[in-house]
Order: sequence, then structure tokens, then C-alpha cells
Amino acid sequence: MTVKRLFLLATGILVLGLTGTVATLWVHETTGDQTHTLRIQQALLNFVTPRTPQFTLTDHDGNSVKNQDFHGRLMLVYFGYTQCADICPFDLAAIGQALDTLNLQEDTLQPLFITIDPENDTRALLAQYVSLYHPRLRGLTGSHKQVKVAANSFGASFEKNLTPRFTGHGHSANLYLIGRDGEFLRAFRTPTTGEVITDVIRLYLPKTTTD
Repeated sequence: MTVKRLFLLATGILVLGLTGTVATLWVHETTGDQTHTLRIQQALLNFVTPRTPQFTLTDHDGNSVKNQDFHGRLMLVYFGYTQCADICPFDLAAIGQALDTLNLQEDTLQPLFITIDPENDTRALLAQYVSLYHPRLRGLTGSHKQVKVAANSFGASFEKNLTPRFTGHGHSANLYLIGRDGEFLRAFRTPTTGEVITDVIRLYLPKTTTD
């Protein structure tokens, strides 16, 4: 390994270490409890590159939806599909629990479920599926290209698996919190819990909203 590569590696480790320390101190200062701080820190993905996710999709009621439509409110975004038998139901149940606990108005927080299987997840099926988890959860779909563009802008990934043992979709199971200006705030590791989702969202709410 060259001296230059060693220097770059050491610099990268130092930057990541400092960034992680800042994140830890910020969450600890906000929550004021060490155990609580550790639990939240472990539930979040660090070092998400700042970006503004872009999408143009259709909701389960047939309305055209763009990311700009939600400016001024928080967005909680999850990628999955209705036939997912393992991680999706668990995560969506946690999202529903958090929404019940927070009990926020629609103009404060909008939860979105974006299907990665638009060929099979019809709008009617999406509407039925998201209603199982929370009445505020909005299902989004589009062409395969539109969904792929949306996933890429979030940093999410998915692919169709067609093997003798498994037919379905492999996908990254991350939950994204987007700010009122459309920029990334946090990405959750999943599976997570409704309690963790609630606690993290509260960090970005005006104090009067949570009183």
C-alpha cells in the first residue's frame, strides 16, 4: 500500500470517527439518556450522503405525486412490495405504531410506501395493503423506470429474483426520514421498532407539536 493510500485511509477513518462522535453527542444532548442515546444511534445508518431524493409517481388513488408536493412537511419513506413475506410487514407495523403514537397532522408528516414491484402491485392492491398498517400510509407506484429512478435517488436498491427456490424481489430494507426542505435527515436500520421511529421523528418536531 502506498504512502498516499495510507494517508487517505487514515484521513477517512478520522473523518468518520469525528462524524460519528458529533452524531452521538447531538443525539445524547437531545435525549439526555445514555441508554436511550445508544439505542437510537444503533438504529440509524450513519454517513448518508446529503441529497434531495426525486420522484414522480402515482399514488394508490391515481393522483400524480412528486417529491416537491411534500415540501414543508416531514416524509417517512419505505420501499417494499405487497408480496414481501418477511421484513416489509414487520417494518410497516412499526411505522404504523409510530404514527399512532405521534398522532401528527397530515401537514406535519407524510408516510409513503413505494412499491418495487409495479408490475404486480396494482393501485387497488396497494390501497388495500397500506390500509392494513395505517390509514395515513400512502402507497406509490409507477413504471419500472420511474420506481428505479426514485429508488436510486434515495440510495435504495432492489432486484427481481427468479431462482428454483425463490421467486420474489430482493431489496434494501431501509426507512428514510426526509426533512421539510426535501433533504435527507436520517436513514433507519431495519428491522426497527415503532418506539425508535417515534423517538427519532420527535427530534425534528417543534416542541409545541410534541407537548
